Amino acid sequence: MATTTPPTYEEALAEAQRLLAQPVTVGDKIQFAKDAIKVLDDDSQVKKFEEEIENIGTAAVQIDQAFDRVARAFQDMVDKHGSDFPEIAGYKGEWNAYKGRWVTYLWNSRNVASEMSAVLTRYDQVFLNLIDNIKTDGDRQDVIKELGNFSGENHGTAAQMSANFTNLEADVRGFGARFETYLEQKKVQLEQMATSLKADIDTLQGQIKTWNEKACFPHYEDLFLDDAYTLFLCSFRLLLVFCQWAPDWLSRYDRSSRHHFWTLIITGSTVAYFIYQRVKAEHDLNDKKAELVEVNRKQSGLAEIKTQFDGLKPDIALICEKLVIFGNIWQSVSAQCADFGQHLQKGMDALNDEEFRLQVTLARKTCTPLRNGLNNYATSLDQSTLQKV
Repeated sequence: MATTTPPTYEEALAEAQRLLAQPVTVGDKIQFAKDAIKVLDDDSQVKKFEEEIENIGTAAVQIDQAFDRVARAFQDMVDKHGSDFPEIAGYKGEWNAYKGRWVTYLWNSRNVASEMSAVLTRYDQVFLNLIDNIKTDGDRQDVIKELGNFSGENHGTAAQMSANFTNLEADVRGFGARFETYLEQKKVQLEQMATSLKADIDTLQGQIKTWNEKACFPHYEDLFLDDAYTLFLCSFRLLLVFCQWAPDWLSRYDRSSRHHFWTLIITGSTVAYFIYQRVKAEHDLNDKKAELVEVNRKQSGLAEIKTQFDGLKPDIALICEKLVIFGNIWQSVSAQCADFGQHLQKGMDALNDEEFRLQVTLARKTCTPLRNGLNNYATSLDQSTLQKV
């Protein structure tokens, strides 16, 4: 005979959200309770229900491993690229803080699981049992009082645990989005730098060509920086020699010869200036090329970081998905107690209400597997190799 597989936590949550988004009739509630009771009457399904809760312990191990993988990946990023991108060290420290919070919250959840298991035992064996055994109006009044006292108990650790995991999930999700934005901004910044440097290089190469032509170097493509620098020094030294000996030389020649000498000196000065400008442009060009090589190296490193981070996204998604599993058991039990007490205020006839009887039955049938699952969860953490606080 085929059996109905109980929904997973995620499926149940999605269904609950769907139901909350639309009006629920009394008939819907009655049918839901009947279907749930039918599933819980099947021992194999009850076992699966218990395992679903116990498997939160498995999820805890998966989350812990994911936190560790991300932490090690960020350490690797810092080791390899921290000097180029010092901001990554800050992200690494932030992630390590999240991991520390996770460890603390995890072991708090183990304590809450034990506490909620005890609460469910009392809820089932004391308070729900009292409802099932109401015989007189006096019994009803006593049960109302007991339910009120029970629902008013302070189990703030459970509420705080739920809030802690919810906040951590939001922080982890926000962290991933912020780091992705940081990588994108760095990518744009480096692309702009590379574009600017390439434009500067093109400009300087054009200037070098112009200075080579003005200095009358017919094969300027083959003229290297050292060659140009040597020519500049030779021209400059020759000019100094002319200037030093010119008065003595010029006194020995006629006016026409002296004119040629001065022409030679001026021409040499001009060529020396052209060579100087060519040498300066070549120095600037080499500096820009070196800067571009450095930018390209950083772009390569950033691409490696981006690839590494993309590989971490499934781990971050796993953490965000599983953290919300740690739910609000006490809030649910407390609210249900208050609802039952309020319903019993209607009088003895309230005991004959089909929906009420089904909800009490469903609550009792849910308590045992839920309690067993929580106990198993606590035990699985105790026996795990997870880091303890």
